[in-house]
Amino acid sequence: MKSLIMFSSLFSFTVIVIAFIYSELKNNKHKELCNEFLEQYHYIPADVLAYQSSGILFTFQKDIFFLMAAIFNDDSFFVRNLDKNIYSFIKKQPSKKIFWIKAKFLILIFGFISLIANYIAFTIFIK
Repeated sequence: MKSLIMFSSLFSFTVIVIAFIYSELKNNKHKELCNEFLEQYHYIPADVLAYQSSGILFTFQKDIFFLMAAIFNDDSFFVRNLDKNIYSFIKKQPSKKIFWIKAKFLILIFGFISLIANYIAFTIFIK
Protein backbone atom coordinates (compact mmCIF):
# COMPACT_ATOMS: atom_id res chain seq x y z
CA MET A 1 0.00 0.00 0.00
CA LYS A 2 2.88 2.35 0.78
CA SER A 3 4.40 1.88 -2.64
CA LEU A 4 1.04 2.48 -4.34
CA ILE A 5 0.60 5.77 -2.50
CA MET A 6 4.22 6.69 -3.23
CA PHE A 7 3.80 6.11 -6.97
CA SER A 8 0.44 7.85 -6.93
CA SER A 9 2.00 10.89 -5.27
CA LEU A 10 4.80 10.88 -7.81
CA PHE A 11 2.17 10.76 -10.56
CA SER A 12 0.36 13.74 -9.00
CA PHE A 13 3.53 15.82 -8.84
CA THR A 14 4.33 14.84 -12.42
CA VAL A 15 0.90 16.00 -13.58
CA ILE A 16 1.40 19.34 -11.85
CA VAL A 17 4.81 19.76 -13.49
CA ILE A 18 3.25 18.84 -16.85
CA ALA A 19 0.66 21.58 -16.28
CA PHE A 20 3.45 24.14 -15.81
CA ILE A 21 5.30 22.86 -18.87
CA TYR A 22 2.09 22.98 -20.94
CA SER A 23 1.51 26.52 -19.76
CA GLU A 24 4.98 27.60 -20.84
CA LEU A 25 4.56 25.88 -24.20
CA LYS A 26 1.29 27.76 -24.76
CA ASN A 27 2.78 31.12 -23.79
CA ASN A 28 2.77 32.17 -27.46
CA LYS A 29 -0.98 31.56 -27.64
CA HIS A 30 -1.40 33.83 -24.63
CA LYS A 31 0.62 36.53 -26.36
CA GLU A 32 -1.44 36.12 -29.55
CA LEU A 33 -4.64 36.50 -27.55
CA CYS A 34 -3.29 39.61 -25.83
CA ASN A 35 -2.17 41.09 -29.17
CA GLU A 36 -5.63 40.53 -30.65
CA PHE A 37 -7.17 42.17 -27.60
CA LEU A 38 -4.76 45.09 -27.98
CA GLU A 39 -5.66 45.50 -31.66
CA GLN A 40 -9.36 45.44 -30.91
CA TYR A 41 -9.53 47.55 -27.72
CA HIS A 42 -6.20 49.46 -27.89
CA TYR A 43 -5.08 48.47 -24.39
CA ILE A 44 -4.17 45.40 -22.37
CA PRO A 45 -5.80 45.10 -18.93
CA ALA A 46 -3.49 46.03 -16.07
CA ASP A 47 -4.11 42.72 -14.29
CA VAL A 48 -2.88 40.76 -17.28
CA LEU A 49 0.14 43.04 -17.74
CA ALA A 50 1.12 42.68 -14.09
CA TYR A 51 1.32 38.90 -14.33
CA GLN A 52 2.73 38.65 -17.86
CA SER A 53 6.29 39.46 -16.92
CA SER A 54 6.32 37.52 -13.66
CA GLY A 55 7.61 34.28 -15.18
CA ILE A 56 6.64 30.74 -14.30
CA LEU A 57 5.52 31.55 -10.76
CA PHE A 58 2.38 33.34 -11.93
CA THR A 59 1.97 31.49 -15.21
CA PHE A 60 -1.59 30.49 -14.35
CA GLN A 61 -2.58 33.83 -12.89
CA LYS A 62 -2.07 35.69 -16.17
CA ASP A 63 -4.73 33.54 -17.86
CA ILE A 64 -7.24 33.34 -15.01
CA PHE A 65 -9.04 36.43 -16.32
CA PHE A 66 -9.54 34.81 -19.72
CA LEU A 67 -10.63 31.54 -18.09
CA MET A 68 -13.22 33.23 -15.87
CA ALA A 69 -14.67 35.01 -18.88
CA ALA A 70 -14.75 31.73 -20.82
CA ILE A 71 -16.56 29.60 -18.25
CA PHE A 72 -18.85 31.96 -16.30
CA ASN A 73 -21.94 33.87 -17.40
CA ASP A 74 -21.99 37.66 -17.59
CA ASP A 75 -24.08 38.02 -14.42
CA SER A 76 -22.04 35.53 -12.39
CA PHE A 77 -20.53 36.42 -9.02
CA PHE A 78 -17.07 35.38 -10.23
CA VAL A 79 -16.91 37.90 -13.09
CA ARG A 80 -18.53 40.85 -11.34
CA ASN A 81 -15.27 42.85 -11.25
CA LEU A 82 -13.95 41.61 -14.59
CA ASP A 83 -13.40 44.13 -17.35
CA LYS A 84 -16.41 43.87 -19.67
CA ASN A 85 -14.13 44.16 -22.70
CA ILE A 86 -12.29 40.99 -21.64
CA TYR A 87 -15.58 39.21 -21.16
CA SER A 88 -16.99 40.19 -24.55
CA PHE A 89 -13.66 39.52 -26.30
CA ILE A 90 -13.36 35.97 -24.93
CA LYS A 91 -17.01 35.14 -25.55
CA LYS A 92 -16.54 36.09 -29.23
CA GLN A 93 -13.57 33.74 -29.64
CA PRO A 94 -14.12 30.27 -31.12
CA SER A 95 -13.94 27.54 -28.48
CA LYS A 96 -11.07 25.80 -30.29
CA LYS A 97 -9.01 28.97 -30.04
CA ILE A 98 -9.30 29.23 -26.25
CA PHE A 99 -9.33 25.50 -25.48
CA TRP A 100 -5.70 25.65 -24.36
CA ILE A 101 -6.70 27.87 -21.42
CA LYS A 102 -9.27 25.37 -20.20
CA ALA A 103 -6.91 22.43 -20.79
CA LYS A 104 -4.12 24.07 -18.83
CA PHE A 105 -6.31 24.63 -15.79
CA LEU A 106 -7.91 21.18 -16.03
CA ILE A 107 -4.49 19.52 -15.97
CA LEU A 108 -3.48 21.59 -12.94
CA ILE A 109 -6.73 20.92 -11.07
CA PHE A 110 -6.47 17.19 -11.80
CA GLY A 111 -2.94 17.18 -10.38
CA PHE A 112 -3.98 18.95 -7.19
CA ILE A 113 -7.07 16.80 -6.67
CA SER A 114 -5.04 13.63 -7.09
CA LEU A 115 -2.43 15.00 -4.68
CA ILE A 116 -5.13 15.70 -2.08
CA ALA A 117 -6.57 12.21 -2.63
CA ASN A 118 -3.10 10.77 -2.04
CA TYR A 119 -2.78 12.70 1.19
CA ILE A 120 -6.16 11.45 2.38
CA ALA A 121 -5.24 7.87 1.48
CA PHE A 122 -1.93 8.27 3.29
CA THR A 123 -3.55 9.59 6.47
CA ILE A 124 -6.23 6.88 6.48
CA PHE A 125 -4.20 3.81 5.55
CA ILE A 126 -0.58 4.51 6.45
CA LYS A 127 -0.44 6.95 9.33
